[in-house]
Amino acid sequence: IHSAATILDKNNLVKYDRKSGYFQVTDLGRIASYYYITHETIATYNEHLKPTMGEIELYRLFSLSDEFKYVTVRQDEKMELAKLLDRVPIPVKESLEEPSAKINVLLQVYISRLKLEGLSLSSDMVYITQ
Repeated sequence: IHSAATILDKNNLVKYDRKSGYFQVTDLGRIASYYYITHETIATYNEHLKPTMGEIELYRLFSLSDEFKYVTVRQDEKMELAKLLDRVPIPVKESLEEPSAKINVLLQVYISRLKLEGLSLSSDMVYITQ
């Protein structure tokens, strides 16, 4: 319990008093818990999130979330992803070979309410928007 509480404290998800063993959840911890956000993702956000970030960097950061680590780019999706890349409002810097680019595009497609054609992208869209 001590090591888990220490990790959560380091990421500002709880306030942990090592002497008493008492810990209290923070607002950030409540939000992360409610949305099933891992402490690894929160650590990434804590490290890279800056008040001066633009939309490009913000989408890029969200696409690096730990929750998406198993998303892959399939060969049959590349053509549709390329078409969608031209339609999303915010430029994507990464190559479409990168899973983070796919996630970035799908997040923008969802927010922009664009339509998907392929079934495999639709299933990933459901996963990403959860």
